[in-house]
Amino acid sequence: MTQEQPFAPASTTAIARKRPPKTRLDRLLGRPESGVVIAAVLVYLFFALVAPHFFSERVTANILLASSALGIVAVGVATLMIAGQFDLSVGSVYGLSAAIVILLVNQGVPAWVALPIIMLFGLAVGTINGLLVTRLEIHSLIITLGGLMFYRGVLLAITQGFPIRLKSPDAFLSSMDFSIWIIPGPFFWFLGLVVLFAYLLSRTRFGNWLFATGGSPDAARGMGVPAERVQITAFALTSLLACLAGFISVARFSSVDALRGTGMELEVVLAVVVGGASLNGGYGSIIGAFLGVLIIGMIQQGLILIGINVYWYQAGIGLLLIVAAIVNQRVRKRSTS
Repeated sequence: MTQEQPFAPASTTAIARKRPPKTRLDRLLGRPESGVVIAAVLVYLFFALVAPHFFSERVTANILLASSALGIVAVGVATLMIAGQFDLSVGSVYGLSAAIVILLVNQGVPAWVALPIIMLFGLAVGTINGLLVTRLEIHSLIITLGGLMFYRGVLLAITQGFPIRLKSPDAFLSSMDFSIWIIPGPFFWFLGLVVLFAYLLSRTRFGNWLFATGGSPDAARGMGVPAERVQITAFALTSLLACLAGFISVARFSSVDALRGTGMELEVVLAVVVGGASLNGGYGSIIGAFLGVLIIGMIQQGLILIGINVYWYQAGIGLLLIVAAIVNQRVRKRSTS
């Protein structure tokens, strides 16, 4: 009598053996920022061909300057989206923080003292958002949409619809408004944060926790990851960077109005998604967000140079978001296949 052999999934094993190993090109194309590198080159070449003076130092400086505030906020939003959450209040927090800085300085508080105050404010705002989302289990879109309206309303009440300005120059703020060759001072802040957070996400345990939490919070908890604490920290960092960007904007403009930061939340999400981040969390990169911000800056300046009505910008941004989401979905499927 022959002994019955247990069933073995021979077909599955055969298929696995026949699957060719991934090439270096496959691995590169599977990275979150692979698509945005190609997109950045194509956008640059397109405007270089059709827009006069796109290669000029002045235009490059304008692109870098326009990208700086958006980029600082995008670093935080990219971190948060990798953790699986959203923050639609960053534009309002950015504008309100600038107003608070001006009010403090006008009351005689030195700007170097106002900086840690406004950063503590950002940490508090983000922590509250994170606690509401994780403890009450309300979707982050709802919580931060309420925050968007609340902080914008506070800014409107403070400004009464009119710009508020610094009454006198501040030495600390003035020292932040500089340029080295064609690189404006705010861009150095942006670049430094990109390097710092890229290291944080790729080389530290906290970075691993972020990706694990965004991929599957339940699975992350099962592996001992403090998923709620990770998401609260990501919310706090996001609002902190929005306030830092608001402070830097005061150094640049010396004023703020009720519309400061309006629409920034959508542009930031666009930059991060164009940079390869997944709307579902657990996937993305800071380098990709950096390039996504530069693409938006190039589009803004390029449209101005070729004479297209600026009102078409919003339409183009919306279309770009849809295309980016489709491309990212395909890239992610390729990387996991």
